[in-house]
Amino acid sequence: VASTKREKRTMSTNNRTSVRLLPNFLALVLLLAAGVGGQDEAAATAAGGFQKEADPPLNCPNGYRAKKGDKVIMEYIGFLADQTRFDSGKSEFVLGEGKVIKGLEMGMEGQCAGEKVVMVVPPEFGYGDNSADKIPAGSTLYFISKLHAIIRTKKEPKGGDCNEGVKARPNIDVTMDIEGRVITPSGNGQIFLDKPSLEIRFGKPNAIRFVRGLESSLTGACTGEERTLFLGPDLAYGESGKSDGKVKGGESVRVDVRIVRVRNKKPTDSKIALSFLETIANGDLKNFSG
Repeated sequence: VASTKREKRTMSTNNRTSVRLLPNFLALVLLLAAGVGGQDEAAATAAGGFQKEADPPLNCPNGYRAKKGDKVIMEYIGFLADQTRFDSGKSEFVLGEGKVIKGLEMGMEGQCAGEKVVMVVPPEFGYGDNSADKIPAGSTLYFISKLHAIIRTKKEPKGGDCNEGVKARPNIDVTMDIEGRVITPSGNGQIFLDKPSLEIRFGKPNAIRFVRGLESSLTGACTGEERTLFLGPDLAYGESGKSDGKVKGGESVRVDVRIVRVRNKKPTDSKIALSFLETIANGDLKNFSG
């Protein structure tokens, strides 16, 4: 949900958001709207009528919760008071940057990766007196959402950024120093991955879920950059868990990563063609024969 007047719209890249968000949540939205559950009446009043509820709360450590400056990856469905769905999709934004409506930032801040969160967003934290697409002016918005990932930069690249050639990105081999740990309320969950030099090729269509989660969270990271990732099950090992049992189904994970190197080990078609032409020029075509 972008925050500018004309572009204040949910940042949907896909209107086929999974119906997995829906079971039990419409009832919870209605309960929140009635002031039952979630925040008490005084807290809701203090927040200007904004309310939210995690179902169920995951009770991760405070240091693992989304905070200002973190990038979040979330999925949502938005409803009006008459239960009309006005948008759905996935969105990525940095808390505190104001790139989305205030209600979405308030909804994600303080939550754990993997939590399903329902929100009641009054007009002052939504679109106010402006209309937007299917949303009439002055509307209260009801969101059913899921927080898939929290991405926290621990060490910035020198100068604050780097050129594209040394960024993690699709179709590039990325070497990383990585440690993964299951998230528990105590913060002392089992380590399931500890490798000082793990190389993964980003962009493979058949990559496992956890690798896709790493790609989603590390694309754009520079060589030498350090990030802490809090990944919900949908970007970790799903409901089945890790095959060796170290991550159980439905568990969220914390991953600490340092990007060591990016390179392209797979030659492009243009490089192969250039090599072929150079071989012809050198009269050594026999090396290409069967």
